[in-house]
Amino acid sequence: MKISKVLLTLAAVLSIHISYAQFSPVANPASVQQVLAGNAAKTQTISSDFTQIKNMKMLNDKVSSKGKFYFKQQDKVRIEYTQPFQYLLVMSGGMITVKENGKVSKINTRNSLTMQSVNRVMMDCMRGTVFSNKDFSVKALASTSQYLLKLSPVNASMKSLFKQIDVYINKADNNVSKLVMTENNGDYTEMVFSNKKLNTALSDALFSVR
Repeated sequence: MKISKVLLTLAAVLSIHISYAQFSPVANPASVQQVLAGNAAKTQTISSDFTQIKNMKMLNDKVSSKGKFYFKQQDKVRIEYTQPFQYLLVMSGGMITVKENGKVSKINTRNSLTMQSVNRVMMDCMRGTVFSNKDFSVKALASTSQYLLKLSPVNASMKSLFKQIDVYINKADNNVSKLVMTENNGDYTEMVFSNKKLNTALSDALFSVR
């Protein structure tokens, strides 16, 4: 498994042309940070379905996929693609494990600053701690029903991967409803979560790959 493919997969997980007309800057971003931190402390697990659409500018084409998403405090994520192909990615304890076509590959993020950064931004999005991520500057906007956190990369490794990451958070439950990333070449992808369940029992075995 090439690291570049894992990065592309995570980029897709994290990525949309966005109209900001309905959003306006938050006067006190620290208040949003406090809300998210308080909610994260109460959210031990998240499970949901997801729909992902990859938009390729050069080909004027879209690729859709579906799957299951799981998160468990503090650092466990399982992204399981089920349609139109089967692909599994698990992040846990500083390791990224991928299963494709029956083959399992592992990457230790401690050996790569880039993979560390990708791993951290995914966890921060789920834990509501993106404001503390030094790899990005964060701008907070709000509409009547959502917060929008615009993450702009500030270091070279992240700038080479992402033009911008956008995190949509529903005010109703203060959890992520959509993750978005725009790539430097103009491609963009969105991942929308649905049928979300919070604080249900999730076994640690769900975050191991055999």
